[in-house]
Amino acid sequence: MIHNVLVIAEDNHPSYKEIKMHYEVRGIEEAMASFDIYDYVIDCSQLRTQKKYYFIKELARTTKAKIISDLSLSWGEWIYNNCPYVQGAVSTFFYSPSKAFEYSVKDKTDQATKSVIENFYQHIGMTPVFHDNLKLAFHYPRVVSMIINEAYFAIEENLASKDSIDLAMKHGVNYPLGPFEWGEKIGLSLIIELLRELREVTGEDRYRISHQLKLEAIKL
Repeated sequence: MIHNVLVIAEDNHPSYKEIKMHYEVRGIEEAMASFDIYDYVIDCSQLRTQKKYYFIKELARTTKAKIISDLSLSWGEWIYNNCPYVQGAVSTFFYSPSKAFEYSVKDKTDQATKSVIENFYQHIGMTPVFHDNLKLAFHYPRVVSMIINEAYFAIEENLASKDSIDLAMKHGVNYPLGPFEWGEKIGLSLIIELLRELREVTGEDRYRISHQLKLEAIKL
């Protein structure tokens, strides 16, 4: 079955050019200013939990479509529980060397939403990986952000150089990229935003942001 899909995206999305080549795309302001008939709206906005919630709430007033939202920077379980219009979630803002991304659906029997997500992202060259337990956040962005943050703590403590840490992680742990290379690919501001969200939600010290990471993000 072919579904009528609208995509909401800004040019800060890493796959914006590919999305524009294949789909109708509107910016956030455009999407809020009109009412159209769609089966699905794929929301690729880069927002943290509270802003994402209010955006989705307003979006639901302009369409009766099922919403699939990028929750890379959001508390996924909370969005699912408080936004009944969201039927699927993805995490695509964090660069992946394999072009894989995690996705979830609210109702695990909802094959239509699964198919829309898989077909949409495969069409722009990404590989979907189903995630059936969307709690605080998707696994990949959370874990890779913590690894990069810890690498910056190591720099603060003068334990090793950036090059040495990158080399050790690639050859000693078989990572495709070192943490500093990975951070450059993802964007340090994104990593800080996610860690800040995780710290605010959980109150846990493991999400405390390295001072050196903050300094380098400001320079960029």
